[in-house]
Amino acid sequence: MSTISSEVDYDYSALTKTYMSIFNSQRFSQFLNTTQTGSAHSSSGIDFGLFSKTLFTSLCFCIIQLTLFCLFRSVFNFLYQPRCFCVPVNERMECLPRGFLNWIIPTLKCSINNYLSLGLDAYFFVRFISVLSLFFLFSGTLNMVILIPINFTGSDSEFSASGLDKLSLSNIANTKVKRLNAHFIMGLLTIGFFHWLIIYELQSFLIIRQSYLLSSTHKSSVMARTLLISNVPTYLQQHDVLRSVLKTIPGGISNIWDVYDFERIDHEVQRAKYALKVLEEAQIAGLMKYYSSKKSYFCCQTPTPNGDTNKLEFFHDHKNQVYFYPPIYLGLVKIPKFDRSFRMKLPGWWRMFMFEKRVSKTDWAIHTLSECHQYIDQEKLKLANGQLTKHNKLFIEFKTQEGAYIAHQCLLSQTQGCLDKTLIEINPADVIWRNVSRNDGIACKFEKYLVTIIFICIIILYVIPVSLIGLVSQIPLLTQLMPFLKWIYHFPEEARATISGFLPSILLTILTEICMVTFRFLTYFKRRTTGSEVELDLQKWYFAFLFVQQFLVVTISSSVTVIFKQIIDQPTSIPVLLATNLPKSATFFFQYMCLRAFAFCGSNFLRINQLILTNTHYRRIDKTPRQKFSRLTNLPKIKWGTTFSVYSIYGCIGISYSIISPLISIFIIFFLSLSILYYKYALKYVNSHLNESETMGRLYPIALLHLYTGIYCLECCLIGVFFLSKDQNGAYPMRVQGWIMTGVLFLTIFANTLIYNRFIPHFSNLPILSDKIYRESSEKVESPVPEDSDYEISESSYVNHKLLYLHPAFKYEPPKIWLPQDPDGYAELQIQEIESMLDSLSGGVTEGAQIRFTKPFNSLKLTISEAPPDYK
Repeated sequence: MSTISSEVDYDYSALTKTYMSIFNSQRFSQFLNTTQTGSAHSSSGIDFGLFSKTLFTSLCFCIIQLTLFCLFRSVFNFLYQPRCFCVPVNERMECLPRGFLNWIIPTLKCSINNYLSLGLDAYFFVRFISVLSLFFLFSGTLNMVILIPINFTGSDSEFSASGLDKLSLSNIANTKVKRLNAHFIMGLLTIGFFHWLIIYELQSFLIIRQSYLLSSTHKSSVMARTLLISNVPTYLQQHDVLRSVLKTIPGGISNIWDVYDFERIDHEVQRAKYALKVLEEAQIAGLMKYYSSKKSYFCCQTPTPNGDTNKLEFFHDHKNQVYFYPPIYLGLVKIPKFDRSFRMKLPGWWRMFMFEKRVSKTDWAIHTLSECHQYIDQEKLKLANGQLTKHNKLFIEFKTQEGAYIAHQCLLSQTQGCLDKTLIEINPADVIWRNVSRNDGIACKFEKYLVTIIFICIIILYVIPVSLIGLVSQIPLLTQLMPFLKWIYHFPEEARATISGFLPSILLTILTEICMVTFRFLTYFKRRTTGSEVELDLQKWYFAFLFVQQFLVVTISSSVTVIFKQIIDQPTSIPVLLATNLPKSATFFFQYMCLRAFAFCGSNFLRINQLILTNTHYRRIDKTPRQKFSRLTNLPKIKWGTTFSVYSIYGCIGISYSIISPLISIFIIFFLSLSILYYKYALKYVNSHLNESETMGRLYPIALLHLYTGIYCLECCLIGVFFLSKDQNGAYPMRVQGWIMTGVLFLTIFANTLIYNRFIPHFSNLPILSDKIYRESSEKVESPVPEDSDYEISESSYVNHKLLYLHPAFKYEPPKIWLPQDPDGYAELQIQEIESMLDSLSGGVTEGAQIRFTKPFNSLKLTISEAPPDYK
């Protein structure tokens, strides 16, 4: 028999009667157990042949997708290499060589240091994957070389595991229980190597981060010297008073930006932008109508003599106008107790129920633009005269980086709740203005704690919707519960099998994405003032969600509520729980990592969704030059908070099984290698190089510390294995090793706490002593912002700088209408007529976009070659 006692010998069912009694219902427990609960055990003991068959389909799909990517890579450059073509010339990357596989070697050869130009988050993510790969390469290779032969020969005549389990700890019979000493020693070595790697990486992180922040380029940036201060009392909102209060800070203050009430101007700016979109769409539609009425253009493409009069008549003819139902803008709704306000915009088709008539798009857009610009000018005048309401927050730019960090790291006021919250390294485009404008009152704290409770409920009760999805794969049970679905039996058996096989996977993927979006949406209600803060908060919660649902639930054969009740009632049951469940799930995670690798590699490289949408849906909805330009230049961006969490979970899974089933290291390395290839390619050639929510690398140490979860699972599992292991006489010869591993567990907790407390102050702060050494080692470092620097730059730059940390609505400027050039010059006439009807418009141009005729289908094609005239 196996060296590990059966889980039946350790019955904790009585413990589950004391807490959360609402979940003790047998029906409820059975319902929860129809889900992924313990589903990993179903893969226990399968042989390599069956294991290969389950992966064959995914491998074929992956190969097909990669083949299509290699074929399309040089054809759809705007999709697969947009950073070589769809960004400003001075920011473009050198194109990869053409050829089927010629892109792989240059991508892999690209040094990780080159990704520093994309920001610290991108650099440290590539480093994170590389570090995980090296960890599993060294420790995994050593564990496989030593432990796999021991495991494989650990059976006897009475007991032998089946399939791939022969290579794991599960194959050791009770007559050879002393072989677990090898696992004990390798466990200690793996844990020791992990701690050395964590300390080394955290020290490297601090050196790289501080070098980056102290570089001359970054020190001179406004971000490095600007501080957001919250809870500023009214008497300190006077700039002169504030300057005198903060005069003790080295360097002094350069600029102060108040946070003004932006509700009215923001609403009018959004209306104006929508009206401009409608206006340009109407002119494009009129342009198409004009040429559709002149069929001669499709054959000869020559202007018509005396066409100006005809064009003018055509433009003003109401039959040629485009009509629609304009949207309905509702008034501002305020919730004073929660310090919240919102506006609603209803679609225009609601006007049909009010028996209203459609209006001309051109007339409505011109009237709306004129009205909005008038309101915007009034709000800007109030801003200049200081008549707008101010919120209790300020953006302060210091003259030196040292001054900004000293203010950030000091307690600025002796009054409680005054100047008590500061935030540094803020990108103006990353500010969440709705949260900045809120007061830090009881309502905000209530929202924050309420969202935290909702997060916990989602993590625990996510199993319920998964249960419903699991019913789809069990058609007999599904039709028994819902008899009206018996019509499914009219389908052929193959169709029912397809529904049972593929639909649950698709629905589960969609559900996981919905959960991620829900987490991100709810995080905004925790009063995070920047996107970087959202990413940092989301990383922790999404990691907890993935750990519970993608690791614990599928590994342990009890429902999630029973697990939590068991942990609460008797924490010492954790090692037993893990020791009796983890070894059975090893083969499942072999399959899981392979399937994830194939699915990730194929789908991310090919981008099948974007490929289809770009050639179908986007061509239909992108009607104007501005819309086409926006589609081409808005490159995809990576949300680093959730991305780091995903790879932290994979690292934890690999660490948890590194001793129990060392073979998992091969699959982890395979997955991480494909991930490195993809992210090196995507970050350099596909994704946007601009990251407004840059955390300056702070996601990396959190991801490293999350790996401790895997170490704790490994140690607890080994403790359970050593204490439960019996020899042929029924004795427990590994108890000493179990007690030693228990001591190692407590030492790990102590080391984790010590490392965290030692390094946490450096994650967000900048040591002044380090800056002093940096300055002394330099020959001469001039002040980043000289006293008279404001007078050395142009007036326009000075004005833009003065508006830098104001709400974007205050920076709005009247736009220029952008229409395409056409052979007959009809677009120029459209611009002239619109300018005559709308004084506040900044003119219009036709450069950079063209209407072309396509002969085979006698159709018009819109192309663009330059940026919009008001592009910044």
